[in-house]
Amino acid sequence: MVTTQPPETRRVLIIDDEDIIRDSVATYLGDSGFDVHQATDGREGLRRFQEIRPDVVLLDLRMPRMDGLEVLEAISEELDQVPVIVVTGAGVLQDAVAALRLGAFDFVTKPIVDMAVLEHAVLRALENNRLKEENRRYQAHLEDEIRIRTRDLHRRTEELEVANADLQNEMEIREKTAAALKQSESRLAEMVSIFQGFIYTCDANFRLEFVNRTLARHVGDDVIGKLCHMALYRLEQPCAWCRYTDVLKGESVHTEFFNERDGRWYDAVQAPVFDGQGQVRNLQAVVLDITERKTTEDWLRQREAQLSKKIRRLKSNLRTASRFGRIIGKSRPMQEVYENILKAAESNAHVIIYGESGTGKELVARTIHDLSDRGSKKFVTVHCGAIPDTLIESEFFGYRKGAFTGADQDKPGYLDAADGGTLFMDEVGELNLTMQVKLLRAIEGGGYTPIGGRAVRQADLRIVAATNRNLRASLDAGRFRKDFYYRIHILPIYLPPLKSRKEDIPLLVNHFVNDFPHGEKLPVVPQRIIAAMQEYDWPGNVRELQNTVQRYITLGKIDFLDLPPDDPKTQTVSDDLVAVQPDDANRSLSEAVRAFEKGYIQHLLNENHWHRSRVARLLGVDRRTLFRKMKSHGL
Repeated sequence: MVTTQPPETRRVLIIDDEDIIRDSVATYLGDSGFDVHQATDGREGLRRFQEIRPDVVLLDLRMPRMDGLEVLEAISEELDQVPVIVVTGAGVLQDAVAALRLGAFDFVTKPIVDMAVLEHAVLRALENNRLKEENRRYQAHLEDEIRIRTRDLHRRTEELEVANADLQNEMEIREKTAAALKQSESRLAEMVSIFQGFIYTCDANFRLEFVNRTLARHVGDDVIGKLCHMALYRLEQPCAWCRYTDVLKGESVHTEFFNERDGRWYDAVQAPVFDGQGQVRNLQAVVLDITERKTTEDWLRQREAQLSKKIRRLKSNLRTASRFGRIIGKSRPMQEVYENILKAAESNAHVIIYGESGTGKELVARTIHDLSDRGSKKFVTVHCGAIPDTLIESEFFGYRKGAFTGADQDKPGYLDAADGGTLFMDEVGELNLTMQVKLLRAIEGGGYTPIGGRAVRQADLRIVAATNRNLRASLDAGRFRKDFYYRIHILPIYLPPLKSRKEDIPLLVNHFVNDFPHGEKLPVVPQRIIAAMQEYDWPGNVRELQNTVQRYITLGKIDFLDLPPDDPKTQTVSDDLVAVQPDDANRSLSEAVRAFEKGYIQHLLNENHWHRSRVARLLGVDRRTLFRKMKSHGL
């Protein structure tokens, strides 16, 4: 039985060209609770059909422009979900039959005398459509259930097959595991029996349940079932070092204790033994005799205390000593340098030495290396300012045979040579930014790759850098990287210029005189000359003083002490200093030119107090070319 009232608001589309019929039907159905939409012809009806997607369509068959049959053909694919009731005249039933063949659900003839008949047709169409939709859903549900059950059946079959295979494998594994466990237990029992330490287990009441062979021999008695503190340590109460309460809570503990019974030190590890429910069942302990280790530790502490006393004594002696290794001086600034050298030698951190040219930066670096743990390893010196940019990477990292034209064999770099030792980087401020990045990566652990190679190499080295530049100014100017600066600027040491420690000049002069080659008679520098030297500011520092002493011993005079500092004569090249006098007639032209070049550079350096930038300008070359020539001539 079809209900007379719709269960919910349904959309009805009326397509009819007669306004009176369309409006009367719309009014009636609207009063019955339907959501009614209207269209005046077939084309408008198709448009409205797409817009509102109605639940039922009332379609007049005879309309201008596009009749009802054409509309049915246009929506034929939708008729299975949207029923269409056609409205036709009484004399044209053949149109209704044609509409039914095209898929219309029902037809109503005009004139519509009883609107209830039309409403009944609409409700019947909706009910039929609902039943069809419910049937479709039920059929789909049945198909899904069949598909799911079939899939589940296949899956269960596969699972059973897999489970059967797993069961077979598990049985084989269990058999192998049982055999391995038996073998492992046998090995463990053997290891426990021969273990040199003590192993035992006891219950919560301290009753021993197991002791290994070593412990059994040690106590010399059958102690199973006895109290552990009584049987093992001859104590009436549990051992003071025993942390059984923590172990019974499920914790593992480590303790060192002294056994007064035998006068020896022991290291004990106590751990819980759990049952199948995860509850602590027993306490187990492994005890090792560490008396020798404790004796060694005591000896090391005493040794450390003795070394600390020696270091304090050495520092105290440095305050009155006139030299520190090969470094000469006892002034207050030099005492501070000595203390910083000792601190640097005790550490493995990178060091940077600041000081003017000629203050002895390389000598300080060498002293740090000799006193450090790396003293037995190599000390490799690199003059960064003397290496052209085109060669600097191959000099530091080395190259492989065939890497470039002329590379006929492998050549290790400075980092390879200094591996395990110290790399002294003089004039570090001359490094270009690209090389700073690559060196930073190498010393931070990223390694380096030789030119032409593929394998990344690592070098264990300590960098001691030196510069006469203000690196802070280079940072601000963008000529020096901050990350590289902070990597090497860990332990800075500042060397004072000679003019700030003139009280050391007599000591230095005496040292240079003794070092100068002489016969049976030791050369002497008069006190008035030393006094005059102490009045001079020595812009070339100790290196200038050394060359001045040697020139005085050789020539018997010191020109700059006799003339005002700005006297033009100090810039004049003396023929007897620069001119080359061949030792014999067989000297080649190249040897004579080389001798002249060395003498000329030596003269300009002396006259300009070893100010190398100024000498480079006078020679018309850059600093690096001057550095290479000085190195070549041993200056």
